[in-house]
Amino acid sequence: MSLASRKLEIEGVSKSYLRDRKHHPVLEKLSIHVDEGEFVTLIGPSGSGKSTLFRLIGGVELPDEGSILIDGQETTGHRGRISYMPQQASLFPWMSVAANISSALTTAGIAADEAKRLAAEWLARIGLGDVAKEYPHVLSGGMQQRVSFLRALLMPRAVMCLDEPFAALDALTRAEMQAWLLRLWEAERRSVLFVTHSIEEALTLSDRIYVLSRAPARILKEIRIPFSRPRREDVWKEPAFVALKEEVLELLGEGAGTAHG
Repeated sequence: MSLASRKLEIEGVSKSYLRDRKHHPVLEKLSIHVDEGEFVTLIGPSGSGKSTLFRLIGGVELPDEGSILIDGQETTGHRGRISYMPQQASLFPWMSVAANISSALTTAGIAADEAKRLAAEWLARIGLGDVAKEYPHVLSGGMQQRVSFLRALLMPRAVMCLDEPFAALDALTRAEMQAWLLRLWEAERRSVLFVTHSIEEALTLSDRIYVLSRAPARILKEIRIPFSRPRREDVWKEPAFVALKEEVLELLGEGAGTAHG
């Protein structure tokens, strides 16, 4: 793709923290990009700086060096330029499911009537119309994550950052959520930067994967995923899937001292 189609660019970003009067480097001259309509995943050992990178992209923290661009514009240190989905659903317990979505949209600048219309339309579209007036505590973990993802999807932002959104779910619910996310994303094709510890999840969902070393994080390898879209739910059965999984395991073993699956 041309540079004009790049939605997110991380250019030579480094970050360290001061602990016990010593500098502990977390990111080391990291450069990655996400193109328009692309699903890119970061995978690496625990503590390799993936969540730190998300805080930098979101403008919550500043890098020691390097720059962050969204739609070709410098956004380093600027908040409110991405939509974000954390590991936990983080829904407001005092708001209904529909209000959790519509209030986030109005905060992002969408008119209140349009925000309510979008919330109702999309909750019905994903099969949650009957719980629109309920409060989050009555929903299962998977349903709460669906609402959280929908809130991020509808935000009028160029890039979605998803930080291990399914890590807290049981294995069956996680597999269902992966398939659901894949269907919804392939229909909308938003630009996504995704963090996971699961190699299978990364290979199932992504167009490209950046494999990171342990901190200070650097890129061990960029892998382009060869499987066509729409992605088959049983893509894990393909020999190329198994070979790529073994390659990533080996890279993580070299870069972290231990392998993560």
